[in-house]
Amino acid sequence: MAAKSMNCESLIHNCLPNTKHRFNTKPVKFQYHCLINAWINATLEVCAFNRTIIGHCAEFNLGGATVQDNYDADCTKHDPPCPSSYSSAEAYKYKTCYKLVAQRRKRTQNELKSSCKRWFGHLEAIVLSIFLSLIMGTAFLN
Repeated sequence: MAAKSMNCESLIHNCLPNTKHRFNTKPVKFQYHCLINAWINATLEVCAFNRTIIGHCAEFNLGGATVQDNYDADCTKHDPPCPSSYSSAEAYKYKTCYKLVAQRRKRTQNELKSSCKRWFGHLEAIVLSIFLSLIMGTAFLN
């Protein structure tokens, strides 16, 4: 299991020494997370501090190196829906968030294929234009 192999809780951090959650007497520890990224096109396995997520898919933001809500992914409207609030370390329970990644990748691949077809469809005309320009240019030089 990935969570055990990453052993997040054993990581020592100096950024919040002796810090405790307001309603919890335990010190804050890193926890294993499997999250979508901010662009909803990849998943990431990270050791991070747990956050309460409110009605959206949980993401790991690489720029801020933090767990946060992805406001482009409201999972309360998914089938099945995520709860209105949940622990980010439990994001793995809400599979529809990961399905968004697969859908985004498929859509991106289809868009890329479509744009390649458009470009290659014009390639024949471009090559013909270049060829004619070369022939016409050499015809005028003679």
